[in-house]
Amino acid sequence: MIIKMNNKKTSLNRTVGLALSGGGLRGTAHIGVLKALLDYNIPIHYISGTSAGAIVAAMFACGYSPRQMEKIIENVDIQRLIDLKVTVPDLIKHGVKWMMSGMFRFWSVLPAGLIKGDKIEEFLADLWKDRTVRDTQIPIAITAVDINTADTVFFTTPVPGSRAILNARYYHNTLLTEAVRSSISIPGIFFPKKYRGMTLVDGAVKNNLPTDILRHMGADVVIAVDLGYSGQENFDIKTVGEILMQCIDIMGREVTILKAEQYADVIIRPVITDIDFHDLKQAKKCIKRGQKAITDRLEDINRLTNS
Repeated sequence: MIIKMNNKKTSLNRTVGLALSGGGLRGTAHIGVLKALLDYNIPIHYISGTSAGAIVAAMFACGYSPRQMEKIIENVDIQRLIDLKVTVPDLIKHGVKWMMSGMFRFWSVLPAGLIKGDKIEEFLADLWKDRTVRDTQIPIAITAVDINTADTVFFTTPVPGSRAILNARYYHNTLLTEAVRSSISIPGIFFPKKYRGMTLVDGAVKNNLPTDILRHMGADVVIAVDLGYSGQENFDIKTVGEILMQCIDIMGREVTILKAEQYADVIIRPVITDIDFHDLKQAKKCIKRGQKAITDRLEDINRLTNS
C-alpha cells in the first residue's frame, strides 16, 4: 500500500490504530503525538479517544491538523466554557433542604454535577458542525459509560467486518458533539449526558485507553497514548473535587493495566506529571512532551508498522 502524507509517499504494510486516553488539560499532549507521527510519515487509519482524548481524536478525524489544534488551544478561554450549576447560594439551599427533609445523606439532595456542560457543547458544535461519527475522514470510536446499565457505549464509524465487544453498545449515527460531550462527562463534575434514554458519563470509568475497539475495528497495529495516573504519590489532595478526580485516576489506571495493555502493541506515556493540569498556558509544554514521547519510541513504532 502506498499512502501520501504531507506530500510525501510512504509505504506501509499494516494498518495503524491510535488510542488517545483521557487526561484533562494535559490532553494537549495528544496534539504533540499526532504532530510527531505525521512528521515521521506514520499514517493513522483508525483513531479512538476517551474524554480529552475524544476531543483530539474527533478533531483529527475531521481533518484538523495539529497546528490548527494548537491555534484553537491558544485562543480558547476556558472560563467562558464553564457554566456552573452549583453556586454558594445553591449549596445553602441544598443544605437547608437536606436538614428539613430528614435525609441522612447530604449528597442525595445535590444536583448531578457542578457544570451543566451546555457552553462546552456549543463550543464543540462549532468545531465540527453537524457531522456524525459516520462523516469523519478516518474511522473513529469515542467511548462513554451508561451509569444505568454499566455498559460501555461506543460511538463509532461502522466498519465492515468489525467484531463486537461484550457488555458494550454501538451507535453509528450520533453527532460528534453528543458523542464527545458524553465522553468528557466526568462524574460529579459535569452533568451526565442524556442520550436515547441513557445517562452517559466519562468513558474513563471503564475504558480510559480504548485500545480494544481499535483491534475490533480492524487495526493491525495499535499505538496507545496513556496520559492517565501512573502511580506517583500525591500529598496535595485537599478538596472534594481533588479526591474525586484522584479516585477516578486510580480506577482508570487499574483498568488500563488489566485491559488496555492487552490490545496495545506499544504504549506511549509522555512525561507530564510535573505539569499543572489547571493551567492551559502550559499546553505548549504538553505538546512538546507528546512529540518527544513519540521520538523516543520511533524505532519500536517503525518496526511494528513495517513488519
